[in-house]
Amino acid sequence: MKPRPNGSKGFPIRAILTGFALLPVNAFWLVQMEMATQQSRGSGGNAGPFPSTFSLFANAVCLLTALLALNVILKRTRRSWAFSQSELLLIYVMLTVGTCITSVDFLDVLFGMLAHPARYATASNRWLDLFGKHIPPWFQVINHNAVQAWYAGRADPYKHEFVMAWIAPLLAWGTFIFAVLFVMLCINILLRRPLTQHEKLSFPIIQLPLHMTDEPGVFFRDRRLWAGFGIAGGICLLNGLSYLFPSLPTVPVKIFDISPFFPNKPWNAIGWTPISFYPFAIGMGFLLPTDLLFSCWFFFLFWKVERVLCSSFGWSDNIPDFPYVNEQSYGAYLAIALIAIYGLRRYIADVFTKAWRNEGDGDEKTLLSYRNALLGATAGILFTIAFFHAAGLPVWICVLAFAIYFMTAVAVTQMRAELGPPAHDLHHGGPDYLLTAGFGTRSFSPQQLSVLTYFYWFNRAYRSMAMPVQMEAFKIGERRNISPRNVTAAILVAMVGGLISGMWALYHTGYHNGLEARMAPHMAYFGSEAFDRLSSWIQSPRKADGSVGIAVIVGLTITILLQVLRRRFIWWPFHPLGFAVAANWSMHTIWVPLMIAWVCKVCILRYGGLQSYRRALAFFFGLILGDYIIGCAWPIIGWLIGTNTYSFQQ
Repeated sequence: MKPRPNGSKGFPIRAILTGFALLPVNAFWLVQMEMATQQSRGSGGNAGPFPSTFSLFANAVCLLTALLALNVILKRTRRSWAFSQSELLLIYVMLTVGTCITSVDFLDVLFGMLAHPARYATASNRWLDLFGKHIPPWFQVINHNAVQAWYAGRADPYKHEFVMAWIAPLLAWGTFIFAVLFVMLCINILLRRPLTQHEKLSFPIIQLPLHMTDEPGVFFRDRRLWAGFGIAGGICLLNGLSYLFPSLPTVPVKIFDISPFFPNKPWNAIGWTPISFYPFAIGMGFLLPTDLLFSCWFFFLFWKVERVLCSSFGWSDNIPDFPYVNEQSYGAYLAIALIAIYGLRRYIADVFTKAWRNEGDGDEKTLLSYRNALLGATAGILFTIAFFHAAGLPVWICVLAFAIYFMTAVAVTQMRAELGPPAHDLHHGGPDYLLTAGFGTRSFSPQQLSVLTYFYWFNRAYRSMAMPVQMEAFKIGERRNISPRNVTAAILVAMVGGLISGMWALYHTGYHNGLEARMAPHMAYFGSEAFDRLSSWIQSPRKADGSVGIAVIVGLTITILLQVLRRRFIWWPFHPLGFAVAANWSMHTIWVPLMIAWVCKVCILRYGGLQSYRRALAFFFGLILGDYIIGCAWPIIGWLIGTNTYSFQQ
């Protein structure tokens, strides 16, 4: 696609103000879908869908669709008020950044931890003695009345006592979050040119919003689009009605675990193995390159075979974690980051030279010069280190932890830019896990372990990490000739607005619903997962596990080998990114849809050619839109009628 002018030379004040105004709406809607229930847990209340767990955010796509519909009305009534494509895309960018912040893998986990020790510490679990005294007051909510009301619900969120109890930890963590997001933005500014212009990367995740806003009249008149929309939307509509009226039939597309059919050893070692037929996942998969599609489902089965073989030889009997799949997966992520940095080594050296000389980036359009971006990244990293050091963590641990975190962020950004996997969660591969496994919990004091536990909330999984979303925003700007200065401004405003909106939505909904009453079970579970693990660390200290380091090295080595073979042999079918993401939890839920997408894409390209593939795109876009729009409408209906509704995901 060639970039086209969109009248984006001036500062897009109207688009940024509109995006800023929509951020609270987006945050509240997202919280209602992912974290709130309309019924008490005892009556079967549950949350869903979970738009932020996949790379293409359903809520942002739905809001963009609503803006396009509004634009049709404006063009017929007040043409001068209609949004241009660049304005629509900037608003979309702001919504995606805001979604990253409010997501189930970010603020959701933090809010699940903030009051957890104060709520669940008892004389029997001895949490106050074990770690309560080691957690800084500004890390948590400790006011008894505020905590009880937060978990019980049906309370006034804006009661002075409650607000004062939350203000210190929210300000502290809000400042930390902004620093982390700002570091990511500065790194993206430094790496923007090669990833968005020179490397010719595909950025599959941005294809749908670009097509939707290019020529909406042509896009939405395509019969193939409505065929896909009808299939996916029809299934979602029928299943939603069946949820409310059980006498109606359903179309089984959601996950169904087949592991109970393999009860005997060694086959039972496959563990949880769901199959699904999500239309949106088939549509997203069709956008990916065929080698990645093949590698995703192939390596998923490879990991399962590896588990079975280890069980058959008895290797996993005495070592339950063997063959350390998560650790191998992290090694693959690390290799991807190292490969990306090595490939950009000359460019990075040139950036440092320009930063030292205080030269621009060549087009004089960026909001931050190379020098300011480099200084900003450095200052942000130093602040994050100082933040945790002030809480009681030694500097060397802080440095290692944030090195792991930002290397993971670079790896995920490279993945999304190059091939756009639908999900990349990497559960339990963060600094808190790797450091305690690699050095052993005996190497850390109870205070150090207590503070290190708070890395869990922003490292539990990486499905909605902000750094790749920011880079995709720059690519959208490059594709449609939107100034990088305007894209940077939109991201910065979205960071502030999204943070305030997300914290407000979670705080308000928590006191209104009650964490233990009508919030999703995972809200309380995240806190239990973190602090139960901490209690185990302190009470049952473990030695260093050398196998973890070996598994990381094995994963790193295999990934580098796959990359070398892929570049050496054109016919080589295995992609290293597939090896990295195939072991992740989310891949378990969509490996069958990706296999279906691979079969469809290979057949269309082989028997119809590139022209047929381009025509077929509309059908697969329709699969995504049908699932997303109808699926995200059900929670709104449930909120209006006061009952839980069908979740089209998970």
